[in-house]
Amino acid sequence: MAVISEKSVSQKEEVVDKKAVKMWFYYSFIWLILGMTAGGLTSIKFNFPDFLGYVPWLSFGRMRIFHLGGVAFGWFSTAAIGMAYYIVPKLTGTKIVWPKLSYFLLYLWIATSTIGQICLLAGYNQGVEVGEWPLFIDILTVIVFGLATVQVFVTIANRKQKHIYVSLWYITAGLTWACLNYVVGNLINPYFYAGVDNASIHGFYLHCVVGLWITPMGTAMLYYFLPVITKNPVYSHKLSMLGFWGLALFYPIIGAHHYLYSPIETWVQTISIMSSMMLILPVWSVITNQVGTMKGKWHMMSSHIEVKFLVLGAVFYVITCFQGPTQALRSMQLIIHFTDWVVGHAHLAIYGVFTLWTWAGMYYVWPKLTGREIYSQKLASWHFWLSLLGFSIMALALWAAGLVQGGMLNLASNVPFIDTVKAISPFWMMRSIGGWLMIAGAAVFVYNMYMTAKVGKHIEEVA
Repeated sequence: MAVISEKSVSQKEEVVDKKAVKMWFYYSFIWLILGMTAGGLTSIKFNFPDFLGYVPWLSFGRMRIFHLGGVAFGWFSTAAIGMAYYIVPKLTGTKIVWPKLSYFLLYLWIATSTIGQICLLAGYNQGVEVGEWPLFIDILTVIVFGLATVQVFVTIANRKQKHIYVSLWYITAGLTWACLNYVVGNLINPYFYAGVDNASIHGFYLHCVVGLWITPMGTAMLYYFLPVITKNPVYSHKLSMLGFWGLALFYPIIGAHHYLYSPIETWVQTISIMSSMMLILPVWSVITNQVGTMKGKWHMMSSHIEVKFLVLGAVFYVITCFQGPTQALRSMQLIIHFTDWVVGHAHLAIYGVFTLWTWAGMYYVWPKLTGREIYSQKLASWHFWLSLLGFSIMALALWAAGLVQGGMLNLASNVPFIDTVKAISPFWMMRSIGGWLMIAGAAVFVYNMYMTAKVGKHIEEVA
């Protein structure tokens, strides 16, 4: 496969609407800080339940879902759509069609996500995990995602580049799956199904938010930025297609592994376990491709912050791949289900992999959008190490807490639940420390991006 470079995929920088991409990124920065800060404040409540008083808007239940919506939809979804507005023109050699629509969708998304998040703090939600926004917000969300999907598809149809690169496969699939999944999980399931059927469909929706939206959009960034930065061709086109179709085939079936030992049909649970194990194939194909693409360029980790984040994300992706299938096994579920182990695993995917890959892409793209060099490489290095240290502390504390609590509840006998809470409270303290280090890293990143746009050294030629 030919080397993917900025000049080879697009001869003219003007195909990218820099202002639109910057505006989408700026809004994602806001939710990166708000969403993570809400998570940090919520974590303190585990050790100090009276923290923040008894204000309903700041209660644990409301702050927790505000954190989840803020990072999944406010931060990552906004950044992913903004990144699509950069990558798609580059790989098609043509401008995004209907350019004014990019701004309209941003303004609509700002209003939609902001009102949706305020509704959560005010106590209005539809009780759907990762789909708590009220119905009228869900309808507007589908409109935003649907129009963005059409815009991307029409742009690709008008492409000047004959070849459809793997990143475009992932972006178009991610947008399409997100639209379908959001409709099923938020507009159909809560209002037309109940009981076991509702749980089964919700398991599908819940996991597909990660697997059929966040994963394909994050993987699209990896496949675009790694070859561009290293100036190496993608190691194997066949592996990239294996990863794509493996994700499409196996991921939609794994949702029921959240409901093992439930009234859901046993054969459905078994198939979900088997599909979870099969996800090793698409994940390892992506990682093998990344390692092969890095051949001869590993020295760039010492000088390129983007490569550091891409490689670290790959390491966490391997761990995610190991954890996900193994914790879907019935024997493992007996120990870790309903414990902090699962919370640590969820953060491993969304933060440890795809947020890190998004940051890598932003470090590369931001100078091209602003015409300025990154303000401070030292701050970028601080961002990396704070993120690595903070997340390592938080994840290890959560996994340890999950094993301790799961062992006490399932392997011991007659252990009161409150005793497990007392046993894992030190781990919760470590979780908060790690979380606030992560928040500090994110704040350093946003500050660095802001200062780059304002006072960074001008780049004479952005190509």
